[in-house]
Amino acid sequence: MSITQQTFDQMIATLQKTLQINTIKSEAKQGMPFGEGNAICLKYVLDLCKEMGFETQNFDNYAGHADYGDGDEVFGVLGHLDVVPVNPTGWVADPFGGEIKDGVLYGRGVLDNKGPMIACLYAIKQLKDEGFKPSKKIRIIFGCDEESGWKCMDYYASKIKMPDEGFSPDGDFPVINVEKGLVHFEINAGKLPEGVVVYGGARPNIVLDECHAVLPDGQEIVEYGKASHGSLPECGINAGWKMFAKLNELYPQNKAITFANTKVCGDCNGGNIGIGWSDDVSGKLTLNLGFVKTVDGCLVLGLDVRYPVTFDLQQVIDQIKSQMPQDATLQVFGAHAPLHVPAESNLVQTLLKVFSEQTGTKDPQPIAVGGATYARRLPVGVAFGPVFDSDEKLIHETNERASLDHLRKMMNIYYEAIKALTK
Repeated sequence: MSITQQTFDQMIATLQKTLQINTIKSEAKQGMPFGEGNAICLKYVLDLCKEMGFETQNFDNYAGHADYGDGDEVFGVLGHLDVVPVNPTGWVADPFGGEIKDGVLYGRGVLDNKGPMIACLYAIKQLKDEGFKPSKKIRIIFGCDEESGWKCMDYYASKIKMPDEGFSPDGDFPVINVEKGLVHFEINAGKLPEGVVVYGGARPNIVLDECHAVLPDGQEIVEYGKASHGSLPECGINAGWKMFAKLNELYPQNKAITFANTKVCGDCNGGNIGIGWSDDVSGKLTLNLGFVKTVDGCLVLGLDVRYPVTFDLQQVIDQIKSQMPQDATLQVFGAHAPLHVPAESNLVQTLLKVFSEQTGTKDPQPIAVGGATYARRLPVGVAFGPVFDSDEKLIHETNERASLDHLRKMMNIYYEAIKALTK
């Protein structure tokens, strides 16, 4: 076992404290671009890093980092402290309580992404305490806006050079070397029938799990689904699909509702709207309906599209526009280019070797996903954990949680990986 019991216990105590800070993006305040909770959490973590003896810097509460070691070359560990919104229905523990029940730690962010980042921090601390002298500077970077636009990394990268190489502990094991392109849209699909209001969801990157419609006679319809990460829409149940199927029966002549039902809903790979693409490198495109709202009597749809690396953003935009109602409009409010680091690279091969040694897995292979991580911001970067292939998919879901055994196993892997890549 790489990590000592003392270090692990310290890590869990710190993680519990960070989980107790609500870091859902909120209204900006003076000096707090993503809200008070995010600024408080970043300060707490950076103050702790300083107490550990690391060199720290806070970039105006957009992001911050802690450094260990010297050298012109910088190895980065990049993750985030912000979390997605919580629907409290169905939680068996306070999502911001940091509670441990039967050896399992519950909380929004325990996997995405506070848990892995605090684990990496304490892995670096133990290396420091052991007297390990890295061959390059190790920099752990904490962002505060990963879940809603990456303005944290935009600002950070405008102030300082990004690390030369590194990983983001914000995906899956054994290692992710391919990430699909990502784009978030709002489509104003046009006028709803007079007196009809539809609403539900908060973010495009969460499968819509509750959708409401109010009809002209005052009747309210509610449909329920199951939340999931927007890159894995097939793992959820989309309440919007149910709602628009019902509304389409009631209002078959309304173009906005028909568009939503027949083009946006019904196929999480985008086939109904003509973007059911795939390639051998990254697999199938995914399409998620994350939110719906009514604005000035018009239906607005929030969509998350993850497209294969051999396609480009403009192709996606052009095809979707060609299927929209005549008066509909499309607005892009977030996009990231694809990531592809060759499997034979030293970074990928070293991480695979560490994973194999720590888990006993024979011949692990890199994987392609739809998720988007800060690894895309590095010249050479990949995503590395924290989710194992056999794990239940809990990121962005109700009762996000991780067992203490899982957290320890993950932490050991990070300790060995950082050591191997900076020795």
